[in-house]
Amino acid sequence: MAKETVRASDAPTQRGAWLARGRLPDPLRSTPALIVLHGVLLILTLLVTAVVAVRSAGPAGNLGERAAGVAVTTSSTASEIYQGLADADVAASAIFLLPPVGDQHEKLRTDYDTAVHIVERQLTDAMGGAVNDPDRLNRLAAIGSRLTVYRGVVCAALTTAGAAPGASTACPPAPAAAATAAPDPGSTARAVLASAYAREASHYMSTELLTEAQRLWDDDTRRLLHARADARPWVAASVLVPLVLLGALVVTQLWLRRRTRRRLNAGLLLASGATVAVLAMLVASWWHWPAADDRFGDLETAIAAQNTSQQNLGDLLAGRADLYLALGASVDPAGHQADFYARGVCPDPQVRTSSLDCPAISEVWTARQSKTQDAFSKAVNTVLRDGSIGQSFEEEKSRLETALNTDGDRADDALAHLPAAPRQFGGAAAWLTLLAGAGVVAGLRQRYLEYQ
Repeated sequence: MAKETVRASDAPTQRGAWLARGRLPDPLRSTPALIVLHGVLLILTLLVTAVVAVRSAGPAGNLGERAAGVAVTTSSTASEIYQGLADADVAASAIFLLPPVGDQHEKLRTDYDTAVHIVERQLTDAMGGAVNDPDRLNRLAAIGSRLTVYRGVVCAALTTAGAAPGASTACPPAPAAAATAAPDPGSTARAVLASAYAREASHYMSTELLTEAQRLWDDDTRRLLHARADARPWVAASVLVPLVLLGALVVTQLWLRRRTRRRLNAGLLLASGATVAVLAMLVASWWHWPAADDRFGDLETAIAAQNTSQQNLGDLLAGRADLYLALGASVDPAGHQADFYARGVCPDPQVRTSSLDCPAISEVWTARQSKTQDAFSKAVNTVLRDGSIGQSFEEEKSRLETALNTDGDRADDALAHLPAAPRQFGGAAAWLTLLAGAGVVAGLRQRYLEYQ
């Protein structure tokens, strides 16, 4: 205190010297002002630490098995919807392969009805599980509305082709006038117009419905991957911010001791101890991060492989629909052929690709123009489910579905090894920062008052 008294008594002399030199003293350079400045900076850092402690609890919990499990489950639902839509398109396209009086026509129409109802049930179940997720609910509703449009186009095609009213349960009941009408099922004009409807329906399926279903899949998987990406800044903040606060407390303690020639400040010591406890709590809250970060890499790889398998399966089914439409009464069989090969289903038409018989498929495209007797009928029987080409499609579909299921099992295995989020101490850590703030205010206030 003696040294401080001397400094205080020398203040008028120093002030006079400053005035003699023509400048005023800088108030921010005085010890009381510097104590206040240090206190303000420490309080601001404490507030940031409290915010980080509270806000980081959410990302830390989402990184655990619970959020990942929800994301994988919803992604599986999106994959099922995608496959169901593609199957419905194949079944709808097959209807227009044969004349309405064909023996297999009723079975093909039943397959279409079944596929549509499966997709509708999947959409209903998915919407029931998304009542608390407006974004996902809107995407599912968009798929449902597009499916209604698709069904309407297919039903128009069936009506134009001369189908019996009410023959398809996926179509609304026909008006009474239509029920009594006697369409000519053998009319070439009707067949061509019906095929145009079918082509439009298939195009709508590829560009709208399957695209929207793929967006649903991408959105679900993106949520899972964002759980990892969103956690990274909070991991850094949960460690770095308390360390910065602790460093600022140590620097302030050393500065205050050197400036006042006093022993360590009890308030700052209390704040430093509370900060160490906050740091320990936040580290405990993120203790699962290294293992989760490593496992998320395996999960990302499995999901990427699953996405590739799903797209390959979708291309195969869309290509099969192209083949059916080209063999039907299509006005543009060459366009369907070009669409088929553009999907990469048969990179080389002369080489058998896995289970798919590409050389046999390349001979089918011209069956409609062949002058050989029964060439068209043989081609149709070949591409149907029981024919050689149809069986190769079924084998390839089974192979891709197996690959898709294998990738799904890999994702489930990676999910099973994700560590669950530990207990979060964000709330308790925030209360400790209040204790640290009280220590800072009490400790610096004592020194400030001594200088007044």
